Amino acid sequence: MSETKPRFTALITGASSGIGRDYARYLAARDYDLVLTARRTERLEELAKELKTAFGSKVTVLPMDLIDPAAPAQLATAIKRRRLKIDYLVNNAGYEVVGRYEKAPWQAQADMIQVMVTAVAQLCHIFAPLMAEGGHGRIVNIASVAAFLPGTPSRTLYAPVKAFVLRLSQSLALEFKSRGVNVIAVCPGFTWSEFHDVAGTRNAMNKMPGFVWLEGPRVVNDAHVAVENGKGAVVINGLLYRALVFCFNVLPDNLMNWMSGSDRGNAVKKPAAQNPARAKAKK
Repeated sequence: MSETKPRFTALITGASSGIGRDYARYLAARDYDLVLTARRTERLEELAKELKTAFGSKVTVLPMDLIDPAAPAQLATAIKRRRLKIDYLVNNAGYEVVGRYEKAPWQAQADMIQVMVTAVAQLCHIFAPLMAEGGHGRIVNIASVAAFLPGTPSRTLYAPVKAFVLRLSQSLALEFKSRGVNVIAVCPGFTWSEFHDVAGTRNAMNKMPGFVWLEGPRVVNDAHVAVENGKGAVVINGLLYRALVFCFNVLPDNLMNWMSGSDRGNAVKKPAAQNPARAKAKK
């Protein structure tokens, strides 16, 4: 008699739209149960209903706002209370504060760091050791090709934040691989989602040629295959973006920084920077 395949549970942050929602659909189709978190309760519940109906997945909805420093610990407590074991973590929640650094209020910058640096690191700190105790786990941190960029005016923190996520993932991959936990950073380029609508840059993005855009399901498939194989901690989606990253790594930093400084777009803060509580789109 063949053994029953274990049913794993995945926690996905920023699951109400974009890559997070695509990841939920992808894993549900592969017999994962899910814990979904994001700000927008109604969207999470709609997605949960869809996945339960389509795939029979057990879906737990835990609305949280990761701007709150207490949210990661509260999320872990809520999961423990429900006696759920997280086998697969997708740190996806994120957004962008657009505008010159001094023009956006500090709280907007601090909130971005909380969501995209501190919360990511804390959730890894909570769940990676628990996965290691059981000898199996998967952690996918959504970074960006921006992690390889030099300084960028008007999107001041975005590249540094994504660079942190990249390096954190590489370090954790080394620490946990021998204990059965694979960790990767996924680095997509421009990906179709609400991300640019919320940041107020959709008009500019619409002027870009179609070949630079990635589809969310493709990004998710690349990520899942990579984290299952465990062959490397960094995933760059698409030949175009792999070529660009190669160039970024070859060209001198000062030249890259000078070229980046020639971009004068988005010098004025957008509504997302003025109202950080409404700024979050799940990339």
